[in-house]
Amino acid sequence: MSKIKMVFLQTSFISLGIFFAVGIAQAISHFAGNPYNTDWYFLLSVIFAGFLCSLPSFILCFEKIKPFFVRIIIHFTMVLASVSLLGWLFKWYTGLVGYLFIVLIFIFVYAFVWIMTKWFYVKEDKEINNALNSIRDEE
Repeated sequence: MSKIKMVFLQTSFISLGIFFAVGIAQAISHFAGNPYNTDWYFLLSVIFAGFLCSLPSFILCFEKIKPFFVRIIIHFTMVLASVSLLGWLFKWYTGLVGYLFIVLIFIFVYAFVWIMTKWFYVKEDKEINNALNSIRDEE
């Protein structure tokens, strides 16, 4: 898969995951009787966060770190640092409890993006294999 396509897909998956998690938080807050309002720039900050958090995947594609587990830890740390910085800049949280809530959402979104990316790669591999098999059958 091309690197630009990977960045675009991960940006989309990350933004979708954040919107999904925030939507669930808003629904819970609404049904609990608490108002949940966001600032006017919240949607743009989520899309920007999606793009910024997809860059560590792009950067680590060029690194030759052998143990996959080490790459995952480095990736997780880089993305968590990005989310923490963006959360502070865009005022997604106030205080430790708010930050812990953001980290919890981050963990769910991180897992969601891994699952969606894996699903997309498997689907794309099947399509390529089917196309190759059909070419072989014609020969």
